[in-house]
Amino acid sequence: MAIRFSKKTLDSNTVSQFILSATGKGADFVEEWMTVVEVSRAYGVSARMLRHYEKLGLIGSGRREGYAYRVYGPRDVERLRQVLTLRKLRLSLKEIGEILSDPGPAAAVRVLERNLAQMDEELRALSAVRDVIAEFLGALRQRPALPDGAALPAGEALSAGEALSAGEALLRDDRLMALAEALSPSSTLIQEERRNIMERLEQADATRRAMEDVRIVYLPASDVAAAHVVGDDPEDRAGRMIADFVRGERLWEKHPGLRLYGFNHPSPVDESGWHGYEFWVTLPDGMEAPPPLAKKRFDGGMYAAHMIQMGNFHEWEWLDDWVRNSDEYEYNGSGDPETMFGALEEHLNYHDLIRNAADGEPRIAQLDLLIPVRRREGK
Repeated sequence: MAIRFSKKTLDSNTVSQFILSATGKGADFVEEWMTVVEVSRAYGVSARMLRHYEKLGLIGSGRREGYAYRVYGPRDVERLRQVLTLRKLRLSLKEIGEILSDPGPAAAVRVLERNLAQMDEELRALSAVRDVIAEFLGALRQRPALPDGAALPAGEALSAGEALSAGEALLRDDRLMALAEALSPSSTLIQEERRNIMERLEQADATRRAMEDVRIVYLPASDVAAAHVVGDDPEDRAGRMIADFVRGERLWEKHPGLRLYGFNHPSPVDESGWHGYEFWVTLPDGMEAPPPLAKKRFDGGMYAAHMIQMGNFHEWEWLDDWVRNSDEYEYNGSGDPETMFGALEEHLNYHDLIRNAADGEPRIAQLDLLIPVRRREGK
């Protein structure tokens, strides 16, 4: 089987070799282990996106003895290179997952053939649109030149005294309009353009729904055990510290209302994604936080809350817009950019998830984004 690109051919052996290179065969590999920051800088991928790729199973990472941070070995880096290459071919992450999960060429051939057929449709559609535009342009060039902004004589209008611009008169040409109307929707919008429009519509709808989904909640004050890590992979490292403490104390039995909050500390400042993260788990009255955790006091208060699926952190912008445009509430945060201005991320259902996770961090599916607010004066 062969997949034809222009005048060149990609055969199944080439596809197979491409896939095998992602699993460590027949490829030149990076010989050293790399940290999250090193990979981010080398390949222009944020640390958060690397974690997203890992959660989707597209790439892996590991731990080295005597080294606390997550690292990427030669095969992990090579797999990342394959993911980035396939993204340049306009493949979705789902399609990339199909290809990289199949050790042979079958999945790659199937995905690439499907995408090639879509591109052929786009080319045909684009060619049809080009032909009609050329007809319109030719008709315009055959008309007598008029000064900019001038209208056609009344004799070329449909009714006496009606003055039409050259463009308007062109759109009254039955032959040209028949050509344009003959174009199918798939001809007038190529595949990628249709995708972009649908994505924008879906995003607009999601934004609208997000604005409707904002709740005003009151979080109770509480003592908390805090884990703060700065550097490589801070969420995972701080999360494991909290999980080990909660599991060791069986905290869900001592504190049935336990909750887990987190926030950047400090926030990322560039594309490398380098930052810190701090977790707070609520404590029952009188309990101390053992080192390396620190006991702190969370003052609680009123927050604008919006729930997201893990990974949809772009929705922070939507919630921030809601607060800025609210007639009833206004921002009431700390003003400190190093700690997200007092905003929080609550990891939902932590009480149930941690007690059912034998080791490591539980898999969090949903978060509440929380921005501190207060009622505007007079409201």
